[in-house]
Amino acid sequence: MVLELHVWGPAFGLPSIDPACLAAVAYLNHTLPRDRWTLIADYDPSLSPKGDFPLFVDGDKKITGFTNIVSHLRKDYAYDLDADQTPQQQRDSTALISLLESTAGPLLDLYLYVSSENYATTTSAAYTAILPWHVNYIIPPKRRDIARSRTAHLGLSSLDVAQASEDTNGPGRGTATSEYEAAKRAAGIPSEEHPPALHMGRGKGGLLSSPIYAARFKLDALSNEVLQPLADQLGKKAYLFGGDHPSSLDCLAFGYLSLLRYAPVPQAWVREAIQTKYPRIEGYIERLREKLLHNEEIKPADVWSVATGKAVASDFGLQLPWASRRPKAFIPQFRAVVHDGVLPNALQQAPKVRHGHNNPSQTASSSLPSPLAISTLATVTTAAAIGLAALAIQHRRSPRDGPVIFWALRPLQPVFEGFGVESFLSALPR
Repeated sequence: MVLELHVWGPAFGLPSIDPACLAAVAYLNHTLPRDRWTLIADYDPSLSPKGDFPLFVDGDKKITGFTNIVSHLRKDYAYDLDADQTPQQQRDSTALISLLESTAGPLLDLYLYVSSENYATTTSAAYTAILPWHVNYIIPPKRRDIARSRTAHLGLSSLDVAQASEDTNGPGRGTATSEYEAAKRAAGIPSEEHPPALHMGRGKGGLLSSPIYAARFKLDALSNEVLQPLADQLGKKAYLFGGDHPSSLDCLAFGYLSLLRYAPVPQAWVREAIQTKYPRIEGYIERLREKLLHNEEIKPADVWSVATGKAVASDFGLQLPWASRRPKAFIPQFRAVVHDGVLPNALQQAPKVRHGHNNPSQTASSSLPSPLAISTLATVTTAAAIGLAALAIQHRRSPRDGPVIFWALRPLQPVFEGFGVESFLSALPR
């Protein structure tokens, strides 16, 4: 029986855009023979009991999460990269796994999702390459909202320029122009709203007052909380616990560190920290990529062709056992788009524009169409199109038998015909 591993699709030359999925791919690729398992780039988390990937399918069993997958392979198939670990190493491994999930997870959330510039230029585009068009309206925004909630306690919402612009009370709040100017300021580009002169310091208009620079010290501290313990544990060894092969901890560390290292984001504070302050960690990441993935550069377009059944992995010389996913019905997917994408937007209130700085209580409704009107129109139009298509298909499959009869309309009668009104009027003297 062939085992299946369902993951979020590839990005940045890596097999997946998700750290746990990357770790699972690395672990299985290093332990299982190629003909024992298949790798599926999926996008329907409803297949998973917990609504997320990685999902490991073993017959009727569905296992989610990296640690659960490792435990299942250890117990049922004796595939175990940690078999030679001492009790102390096992305890250290548990502690470091907890550290990665509690610190590297939020750091990656900030890096790829909360940062508006990184999300708009890199993360969103990566999802576009691995998802059908209609799912792009659901999954990336939902995953970004989850990342925002997981990092809310860190006090770094200023990285999210769109969210920060909604909290301001200036004129034109929430308009496209204000968000564009805010994004320019976050990127260090002179804005038309302020003089082009560069002011140092933390005051209004100063360089250090922009979101990325104001938060840079805290971001560097968060990066050090992840990288320094790993650097201490690694030392001069090839892997975190030494030896001649990686452990499950190395696979999980690779899942997080590889995304932080290889994602081509414009605000690359983690990559800069790795390259300048932790060169051993950078060498460690490159060594793991060679050992676990054989330095294969994954192209999303190739994997998409395989996943949709248009090609097989051997057509592109892919080393990982990529396979096609099962076809899914269109109606449930459309229902998900309407339920998760259209309806939430339709329930939003129309945007309001504030007039003046000194009296923020004076508001006026925008003259632009509200999201409710736009979403309602889109829903009705889509439903009508689907209904007409279904009617046409049904008529084509079940044409009417027998001759076609065209009924002629009865000629219209004069209003007073049949009541003798005309004869009565003609008899009157003139």
